[in-house]
Amino acid sequence: MAAAGTPLPANLSADGLLHTFAASLLVLAAGLWALFDATGGGTAYTTETQRRSEVARAAVPVPDFAVVDALGRTGSLREWLAQGDRVWIVDFVYTRCATVCLSLGTVFQQLQAQLAAQGLQNQVGLLSISFDPEQDRPPALADYEKRMRMQPGVWQAVSLVNPEDRRRLLDTFGIMVVPAPLGEFEHNAALHIVTADGQLVRILGLEDGPRAMALARELANASAP
Repeated sequence: MAAAGTPLPANLSADGLLHTFAASLLVLAAGLWALFDATGGGTAYTTETQRRSEVARAAVPVPDFAVVDALGRTGSLREWLAQGDRVWIVDFVYTRCATVCLSLGTVFQQLQAQLAAQGLQNQVGLLSISFDPEQDRPPALADYEKRMRMQPGVWQAVSLVNPEDRRRLLDTFGIMVVPAPLGEFEHNAALHIVTADGQLVRILGLEDGPRAMALARELANASAP
């Protein structure tokens, strides 16, 4: 430490300190702006929560993909969503999953029971989409439907026909999938509300089953003639 009255070294002059301080402020400001921008104005702190915020502000059109069901029937996803003019609660799974997909399955089983008990299956439908098209062909989907005790008029499962569509589909819905050992995947779980005309209007947490049901019913009633 310099003694009192000892001049500061040239590299620690007042001008030098001022320039260093100013440069530090610029770096800090740039970092804060990057954080602000990356988190949707400070309202989201993960990619998933940012996607939820974006969708809540403005609906996102669901791209059209070719899908196949447990019976081997193929069609476009938008056509699938349009059937019956229902609002859909959508989740993303792979049929070999023994972790988060089981939690999703439990939530959907509860929603299925409510829909059937209240006679709302013509207003709200449940759709599980596999993001593992290489493995989840019709036989695997049929086995999954059996294990989950799906009622065909309430809850259905489909898989992509073309594996190359997976990345765009996952990005649209904000699903993050990471390969894990033994050919499995780590992925996030959410409930996606999609209208019959193919608009993703809300993404809710796995614990928000009642809220998802209420919102889907509200949207269905609003669109009823």
